[in-house]
Amino acid sequence: MNKNTNWYEVKEVSKSGKGYKMILILLKYFPAIIMRFLVFPIGFFYYLFSKNARYISKNFLTTVSQYNSANPNYKLSISPLKHIISFSLNLVENVQSWAGKFSFNHVIWQKDDVKDLVQNIETKKGSVLITSHLGNAQMLRALASINEAGTNNKIKITTISDTDLTSGFSSLLKEINPDSYLQIINSNNIGPDTIFLLQKELDEGGVVVIAGDRISANTDRYIPLNFFGKTANFPYGVFLLIALLNVPTYFVFGLRQKDFKLNSKYEMYVCKNKIDFDCKRKEREERIIKTAENFKSELEKHTTNHPYQWYNFFDFWIN
Repeated sequence: MNKNTNWYEVKEVSKSGKGYKMILILLKYFPAIIMRFLVFPIGFFYYLFSKNARYISKNFLTTVSQYNSANPNYKLSISPLKHIISFSLNLVENVQSWAGKFSFNHVIWQKDDVKDLVQNIETKKGSVLITSHLGNAQMLRALASINEAGTNNKIKITTISDTDLTSGFSSLLKEINPDSYLQIINSNNIGPDTIFLLQKELDEGGVVVIAGDRISANTDRYIPLNFFGKTANFPYGVFLLIALLNVPTYFVFGLRQKDFKLNSKYEMYVCKNKIDFDCKRKEREERIIKTAENFKSELEKHTTNHPYQWYNFFDFWIN
């Protein structure tokens, strides 16, 4: 495998949606718990025949383990098999959540900035959520789309993602839940018109969701940051967008409480970005970088606690 391969050059299940489609069909005929048992043979099969996934997983887990080696209480076994099985379980739970088969009662909210976010939603004040590919990035969006997020108001979600690579998955979401309040915008086509549209949605109390841990395929502008002791590129465009929209922004992580428990509850973490962009333009760049650093720190913290729920199966670091 080429160590400099980017995430958008790696074939993923979500690109065509076929893997999710198969899971959805099986969920129609089998109880969810049966599907969860199937993740073990499915994960083992993928482990056997995906040399790249084994390599990436081992490299990632080793890096996290070495970074935390000074902590005598931190123990992490380097097991790509466990990592891949965790990913398989995540695929099933993604489809469950979008199909309305994952209850709000399975989500444990922390005593953090979630109250602030909920207050924004209740008062129809727009917000931006920065998610990642750690844990279940789909969970909050799915709960919101079926009015299961615990708020009185329905939440209109606008997701920004690379639809050139995930068109099959996007179509499947509409098939699963045609009445959802989900709007998807292609991250490769963001321009002045897109900013205007997003601002309009936010002014009406909507929520914009975008991942902060993957660089765009169509730009060469990144933010290099120290992540687990090595340099990794984070997407400049995401944090520039935060600055341009200038609304309350939250870093959100949905993590399985028990990595391999078949019916585990999810812990939802919400951390408000304390940096605002009511500043002169010459100060904006410094605040963009600081916001990216804050997100990176939160991502690093939660990844340390749940390394097997890291689902970026490509070489994340600059070589």
